[in-house]
Amino acid sequence: MRAALAILITTMLAVSMPLAAQEAEPEQIILTELTSASIGRVWNAIKKSMDEVGCARAQAFTEPGSTDDDGPMKGKWVSEYCMLQEGTDSVKAYIKKYSEIPRIRGGIWATCRVQYTFNIKEVEDGKVKIILRAQMSGYEEFITQTTHFWPSNGTLEREMMARLLKHATAGN
Repeated sequence: MRAALAILITTMLAVSMPLAAQEAEPEQIILTELTSASIGRVWNAIKKSMDEVGCARAQAFTEPGSTDDDGPMKGKWVSEYCMLQEGTDSVKAYIKKYSEIPRIRGGIWATCRVQYTFNIKEVEDGKVKIILRAQMSGYEEFITQTTHFWPSNGTLEREMMARLLKHATAGN
């Protein structure tokens, strides 16, 4: 009887432990803005904003142009992984500032990077819709010895969107 009770308790603990240990993963922040600036001005503002933060090269892009069916123009810019900080003594503070640190017990972070993705599209009344996402990444050199990816807390996205809108609407 004792053995059956011990097996039952062990089984209940084994089933409930993973549920208790699971935490909700942070969701990616997606910013959306509508501006009256032309799609060309918005595209140039993206390039200028990325240049200002020291990440002027795009990993991939689709320059705005007419679609085959003369529909609305749209464009996409995916930045390279932009280095925010290097060096094991200062990376952790940067990760904490812009996101939640991934849980790796005893982990030592060597880099902190961000990648921006901009999607722009003409919508009604000549306005342009801007969608901005950012993804954090970093190299953990002690435990996993690999690069990890996770969502940011939205600070970088808000700063970048404010910079982009400033450039897109300058002189209007």
